[in-house]
Amino acid sequence: MQRIIFYGDPHGDFSGLIRAAEARRPEAVVILGDLGLAEASLDRVLAPLVEAGIQVAWVHGNHESDSVREHDHAFLCRLGNLNLHGRVMEVGGLRMAGLGGVFRGKVWYPGTEPVFRTRSAHLASFPKRDHWRAGLPLRHRTTIYPEDLDLLASLEADVLVCHEAPGCHPHGFGVIDELARAMGAGLIVHGHQHVDYEDSIGGVRVRGVAEATAVIMDEAMRFEAC
Repeated sequence: MQRIIFYGDPHGDFSGLIRAAEARRPEAVVILGDLGLAEASLDRVLAPLVEAGIQVAWVHGNHESDSVREHDHAFLCRLGNLNLHGRVMEVGGLRMAGLGGVFRGKVWYPGTEPVFRTRSAHLASFPKRDHWRAGLPLRHRTTIYPEDLDLLASLEADVLVCHEAPGCHPHGFGVIDELARAMGAGLIVHGHQHVDYEDSIGGVRVRGVAEATAVIMDEAMRFEAC
């Protein structure tokens, strides 16, 4: 496993990631959501990294459903299939799982019973006039459903990459800790809260990454600011 750069919520500013990648030449970069792609698609923004042969992976945040443009510039671009959400991919020699998006009370806010466990159940509650592209309304394309955690819990991973924070953060969620343990993941890396810190919970290490900030993880899974 070579070095991996994790980049906190860009909100349209990828300059720190490009600089860090040019300076440190990692094997892979992983972006932690809230891309902010109103002006250009992800493949266009990250073209220098792709051309340099650097592996790219990402999870979506809540802002990827702010507009059709931001949605399409992330999910429908040529790098859209590198979204880690709901699956495990090998990234930099590690089994990396992703949980993108956020919890929303109209679907499920952990600590309460889910209103809808699945997207299909939620979709069935909408009249057809409220469907978007024959599916859920745009806003809920970045909503976390219980079925997402159920699927991931059946898989194995070394690292769980999330947009939401786990339970060690004041605004985090214990269900993310439980998910990491179920998957056998020893590390959670997250964005969303715009704070850089390290912690641990229940034997799982946690690294939060601040907004538009790059940190690099070495072969021993130690972190360093770029």
